[in-house]
Amino acid sequence: MTYFDEYQNTRRFASLNGIRCLCIIGVFWHHSVSIPGLPNLFKLGFLGVDMFFVLSGYLIVTLVLREKRKTGHFSLFHFYARRALRIFPVYYGTLLAVTLMYLVFRSGDESATVLFQTLPYYLTFTSNWSVVQAANLSIFWSLATEEQFYLVWPFLERFITSKWLYLVLGGLIFLNQLINFGVLDSAFDALIGEGASQQLSILGATFTPICLGVALAHTLHNKWSFELYYRIFGGYLPSALIFAALFIFLSFTHGDIAGLPRLLIQLLMCFWLGSVVINQKHFLKRFLNIRIIDRLGEISYGAYIFHMLIFHFAREAIHKLNVSLGGLELFLIGGTLVMIIAELSFRFYEQPFLKFKSRFS
Repeated sequence: MTYFDEYQNTRRFASLNGIRCLCIIGVFWHHSVSIPGLPNLFKLGFLGVDMFFVLSGYLIVTLVLREKRKTGHFSLFHFYARRALRIFPVYYGTLLAVTLMYLVFRSGDESATVLFQTLPYYLTFTSNWSVVQAANLSIFWSLATEEQFYLVWPFLERFITSKWLYLVLGGLIFLNQLINFGVLDSAFDALIGEGASQQLSILGATFTPICLGVALAHTLHNKWSFELYYRIFGGYLPSALIFAALFIFLSFTHGDIAGLPRLLIQLLMCFWLGSVVINQKHFLKRFLNIRIIDRLGEISYGAYIFHMLIFHFAREAIHKLNVSLGGLELFLIGGTLVMIIAELSFRFYEQPFLKFKSRFS
């Protein structure tokens, strides 16, 4: 069996939950710890979202391509049913819980007014187009971005030729890089309003990592390009070398990373993911598959949705107890609470829905 055949027959990429775990820990850190004087590396936890985007683009399109190769067609209905079962229960359950909480306990607060003003955006996964964000729900912009990708890209995979698909992909990356490098800032400010380019999440450098994940999926699905990629990134060490390069690069970045630094970071993330999925015996396999790391990655979706709310309640509880805790303590205590609640949610709330996914495979 060739390396390409082995890759095509791999149904579960074992190390991906480990990558998800690193991403969610970075996000937790970013939203809890603010210690002056820390190296810039420790101020870039938000880049975990970029890595999540690369993963999403790669995994979704890989599933689409493999279904097309196996059956000769691709069922949009089955695809959206599986996505809905994975995403909607936790997302809408959280929105319902937050809405009820504000109605019962904070109906007169200004924060409640903001929530109800922005609720239509959250209900329709369009909060990345809203300048105003409700407290502790602002992170939902990234889920909105992914849902818009899920809504549009499978149609393109289904109905347009590869030539046009690659042109669209390249065009999206080019457009997003014009935004990333600030070329279109003045145009957006004139069109939408002063500061829009900094306030609207949709205008951030978000579609590039998703598109890079899509490009990686197509690269590895083709035998010729897979073999070329494998010669460069398919050995035992590349996963560790690329991760080290990413770590070093992040350590030496300073201040705003918009422009070339952000693009290079996202490219390194894409290459790292490729090195992990094409060789299941890579150098970092043992670490990324440690049981607790694998599990934390598996429940990372719920953890991402819950974490801002739980950190908020933890801060309020600490304040009422008149206890002084720093960001590091909040990260440890809040992060532990998030993972416990995410585990309970996954076991007793999410899994009953996930069991229905097999009906749409």
